[in-house]
Amino acid sequence: MKLTRSQIAMLGVLIAGTFVAVLNQTVVTPALPSIMKEMDVSASVAQWLTTGFTLVNAIMIPITAYLTDRFSTRRLFLVSMGVFSAGSLLAAWGPNFPALLAGRLVQAAGAGILMPMVMTVLVLTFPADRRGAALGIFGLVVAFAPAIGPTVAGVVIDRTSWHVLFYAITALAAAVMAAALFALKEKPPARSGEATLDRPSVVLSTLGFGGLLYGFSELGANGVTIPAFAATCVGLVAIAVFAFRQFTMERPMLNVRVLESRKFLIGTIIGMVMQASLLAAGILMPIYVQTLRGFSAAVSGLVLLPGAVAMGAMNLVAGRIFDRHGPRRMVIVGTIGLTLSTAAFALLSTKTSMIYLAALYLVRMVSLALVNMPITTWGINSLENTLINHGTSVNNTLRQVAGSLGTAIVISVSSIVETAGTQHLHLEQSAATLLGINAAFGVCAALCALGAVLAIALVKDRAGDAATEDPEGGHRSVLEAVMRRDVSFVHADATVAEAVALFAEKGIDSAPVTDESGKAVGFISDGDILRALASRHDQQFVDPVVMIMQNVSDGRSFEDRLGKVMAMKVGEIASPGVIAVPAHAKLPEVCRVLGKNKLRKAPVMEGERVVGIISRADIARHALDAYAQKERS
Repeated sequence: MKLTRSQIAMLGVLIAGTFVAVLNQTVVTPALPSIMKEMDVSASVAQWLTTGFTLVNAIMIPITAYLTDRFSTRRLFLVSMGVFSAGSLLAAWGPNFPALLAGRLVQAAGAGILMPMVMTVLVLTFPADRRGAALGIFGLVVAFAPAIGPTVAGVVIDRTSWHVLFYAITALAAAVMAAALFALKEKPPARSGEATLDRPSVVLSTLGFGGLLYGFSELGANGVTIPAFAATCVGLVAIAVFAFRQFTMERPMLNVRVLESRKFLIGTIIGMVMQASLLAAGILMPIYVQTLRGFSAAVSGLVLLPGAVAMGAMNLVAGRIFDRHGPRRMVIVGTIGLTLSTAAFALLSTKTSMIYLAALYLVRMVSLALVNMPITTWGINSLENTLINHGTSVNNTLRQVAGSLGTAIVISVSSIVETAGTQHLHLEQSAATLLGINAAFGVCAALCALGAVLAIALVKDRAGDAATEDPEGGHRSVLEAVMRRDVSFVHADATVAEAVALFAEKGIDSAPVTDESGKAVGFISDGDILRALASRHDQQFVDPVVMIMQNVSDGRSFEDRLGKVMAMKVGEIASPGVIAVPAHAKLPEVCRVLGKNKLRKAPVMEGERVVGIISRADIARHALDAYAQKERS
């Protein structure tokens, strides 16, 4: 699909805004040791700069589904970037920790609207079979922020102050807003008349997520206290009531019914587990490198640089692999790689080489790229277009909540183990800090292992997945309902005579050609056989007169030619390569593939496997049936 110039400009501005928001998050972690020292706060307090940010993100994201239905992309983008810029300026001024935290929370309110909105626009702009590549490009651009963020932040902190970082973020956000005024067009939202905001739902989600996060943080930092226990209970009850209310409302603020899609639910759960491990590790790394080992902030950033660059490149590759082969193998390899590399972080010592640390972090980030974008795209592709904005909101909300809770729990584990090390094991402060960091990484490794188990057990590329979700076909795409599943295959080494016999037996006129591994490598039709009978295959002709003269002077009878062609291997005359459609493609995209390539039919692929055949006749029958049903109703 070719994008117009206005679409390219729009996507460029949206991605630039996302880049600034992600850059803002990555410059904070290297600054944490400096902030802790300047403002005299502990790691459990300083982590609120990250967990508080993700919490407000999680609270704002459900509202975004309503906002994207109610307001135009241009207006919503400008408002979100304006709020983000105001928060950045407040954080830059930040004379004390409360002011800095307030700035971060205001930033999060703007970023919480921005991220899911951009994801929704991207998903709706590209067809299903191009979303993996599109989101891979998006991931490559956005991943450039964590690639340069920590290193630039480290250099700035070493030479000036962390305040300068937030002033720079403010300037970048203002520049993106200026570009948006020209690049984004004012278009009314498609569903503005249907959008509603349920205020009780907003209150319940805020109480639920906020209470749960605060309760877990206090339980980890101060043990079981009445306020911590009460906050946790209030959070759990509020979340339960919030979910029940969404299920019973005719027009919910956050359509949690998208979780009824098995693929979407699985993808979201795995994403939550990975997010919980990811954010906590981002806080622990700078503390280990700067506070415990005594290296500069610039060195801390350089340790993270190779991994961030590799992750950005792998996002692009992972998107293309997903479009071709599906998510299963990538997600399994990624989750196992994350588990092993994170477990290695749990074995750090005071003599660990920074080069080894950078290599370990690189493996971890590459593994993460194999999980994040593929599993998210896999889940979202299972939803109808009308539910995608709610799907991205639900996915982002739950991932942010998981990241906040995971960070609070993991940092609490680190603090508890560190305290136990000094008070009960009588360790030196540095040894106790290292023990706490190793224990925290151990918890992260356990979370990654849980993700690996879920991926191996539940993420499948089989064609039957959609059908098994609902025996009545409720969750199947139109393509899966219309296509024919009784596919006959011809081996590349079979003879043409065997292919013709198969055609006659099955009443078909074409079939996919497979190699020894069962992979589709071509397509043979009755047209290919007729072309083989019409001319010699040991020569190529550019002049039709020469071709006719050659055939006339050939001297062989039709029976001789027929015998020779029938003895040939199928692979010799079949059309090489396969023009196919993915099993999750929408019907208009299938029509585009058939029409553009002048095909009567095409195989339907799930990864590398052919799972069905779709033809023009099948689509025509479906269209006529749908029209007749509509007329009757």
